[in-house]
Amino acid sequence: MKKLYILSLLTIVSTSFASLNSMFPSTVSELTIMNSHYVDGSERIIRGQAPLGKMEELEAIGITDILIFKNQTKDEIDRELIELQSKMSSHVQYKRIDFLWHDYVSYKETCEQTIEALRYLREVKNDSSRKIFFHCTVGEDRTGYLAGLWKMLSDNVSRNEAFHNEMCINGYGAGNPIKPDYVVNEIRQDLTPMFTYMAYLIDKNLVSLANLTKRYCTNNISLEVRLLCHASERFPYSSIKR
Repeated sequence: MKKLYILSLLTIVSTSFASLNSMFPSTVSELTIMNSHYVDGSERIIRGQAPLGKMEELEAIGITDILIFKNQTKDEIDRELIELQSKMSSHVQYKRIDFLWHDYVSYKETCEQTIEALRYLREVKNDSSRKIFFHCTVGEDRTGYLAGLWKMLSDNVSRNEAFHNEMCINGYGAGNPIKPDYVVNEIRQDLTPMFTYMAYLIDKNLVSLANLTKRYCTNNISLEVRLLCHASERFPYSSIKR
């Protein structure tokens, strides 16, 4: 009975947190969608939280593509697609990748989903007539994960720089001080090792902007990668008071 109560409580907290807005304001002047930021110098790749109720803002700044980088937990993606179709021009296209923030079926599948998302960002980047907005729920963890990897690929920043200056500073993991501890712990166990694994492939030049291959996606995360993961954890979180 006690275990059932705890699980029910966690479900309530999880649902409540998922419905919250990010605490991080937009730095894109035309957008009031929380946690919206340009991810590279082109100003055609923008990250943020789910834009429910604010599709007109994306229309106004010329968004041509939307990447939904999350799994559906209730009906939020269905509602977003209905709003997208009713509020935005017919030429706007979207891609949906059902990316989880924890409890992965396999690292291989998650790696392949990541490569698919990065390919879509590259496709938009290479076409000057297009502009993309990508998001998860609150634009912090999965969105930060993808943004960090994109910064490594497009701007050649280091793993630690991407982790600290793109991810943590915009609410990734413990970077959001009001994020429930159980969520932070799940991210440290699953999403951060996944980021470190992908960053390792980039550092080793096995994955690059010119070669976004799924060839190296595997379920076997080496000891070297796990040690890098622990180093990533210590660096950005050490100065955050929880």
